Amino acid sequence: MAPTTNRPLCHAASAIADAALQALQHLPRRTTTSASNTSAPQAPDTTKGVAGEPAPGSHEALAVLAERGIAPPAAAGAPLGPDDQRFSPIAIGHLTHRLVELKLMLDQLGTEQKELHDTLRLAHLRGDLRHLLPPGGEGGYQLPGGVQLHRRAGRRQWQYGPEVQELEAQLKAQQVYEQSNGQAVWSLGAAFWELRFPKG
Repeated sequence: MAPTTNRPLCHAASAIADAALQALQHLPRRTTTSASNTSAPQAPDTTKGVAGEPAPGSHEALAVLAERGIAPPAAAGAPLGPDDQRFSPIAIGHLTHRLVELKLMLDQLGTEQKELHDTLRLAHLRGDLRHLLPPGGEGGYQLPGGVQLHRRAGRRQWQYGPEVQELEAQLKAQQVYEQSNGQAVWSLGAAFWELRFPKG
């Protein structure tokens, strides 16, 4: 049986995302004044790429697009080629809206999952699950659709003696030393998108 969708949660997350985007779209633009010494938000500098990633429009970026079979946008004044609807204003608007919506839904789902696990734990300790759910294999409980629910022991959390703690402290000090004098070598992972919501 396919899992059911939490419709109230989805609707709530969608409503929150809509409200957040509408609020951001209607924020007043700030202009530079001598009295307040405030300036308008700066657009991202597209001439520089995020560390570890090509700059937009660079030869490296065009090579990445070519590998994916994606044509770059037409230059200013050049005749327009076939439109790629994946990158149209409407598509990008839907994409960013969905990104915000999913982030809010995942946060809410994570909280709900913790609450469900805690309630199931309490029901397990009370002995309710033994009477309300049929037994499954290996001491678990049988759920609809052939799914089984098992209570597993937590992972081992080791606590070491003073000698190991001293070695760990020495290792950490050596790592900091090599980072500061250039002996340590580092590399960047793949760039990623980050959502920053208004405070308050």
